[in-house]
Amino acid sequence: MFRQLCRCVSLPAISKCAPRPSNLPMRNFWGRPPYLPVPFSREFENRMMQLQNEFDRVFNSSFWRPFVDEHPTNVEFFRIKNPIVEENGVKKFKLEFDVRRFKPEDVKISTNAKDRSLTIEAKYADEQSKYEYQRKITIPEGVNPTDVTCTYKADGVLQLEAPYVEPAKPDPPKDTVLEIKHN
Repeated sequence: MFRQLCRCVSLPAISKCAPRPSNLPMRNFWGRPPYLPVPFSREFENRMMQLQNEFDRVFNSSFWRPFVDEHPTNVEFFRIKNPIVEENGVKKFKLEFDVRRFKPEDVKISTNAKDRSLTIEAKYADEQSKYEYQRKITIPEGVNPTDVTCTYKADGVLQLEAPYVEPAKPDPPKDTVLEIKHN
């Protein structure tokens, strides 16, 4: 992460009295100070590289991975992209949304038959705060929009389910030979 902020390229040694020419690339994000002695500059660069390595070690370690991968938003986006699940040998359309900030009466769900979409909207407002939630997803082929059932669970999860029927696969295109007409 930190390495992306400061790309390192080689820079010839610059004397402590000469200003850095503008056409030379910077060694890293901070650059080399033009009027400071070289030992101080190297010490500063070494400390910055240590800091960069420490950032990389902390943010790329496995300690952070579970929290990123299991964050509710990431799980929700994964499920939206993969809404067909198999339970007890039966495939079905199943999605869950975290709407715990809203009461069941604040949540509105609608389908649009024309573009095969499903929209979940929730709004809440009081004197001090205002919350809005909106998701629009495409209903996959094989799911009838009128068969979708919605359940608001006690833990604030909105669950949408519908039976899934594998859509018929179209016949693959066949190779044909075209006749040439002569005039």
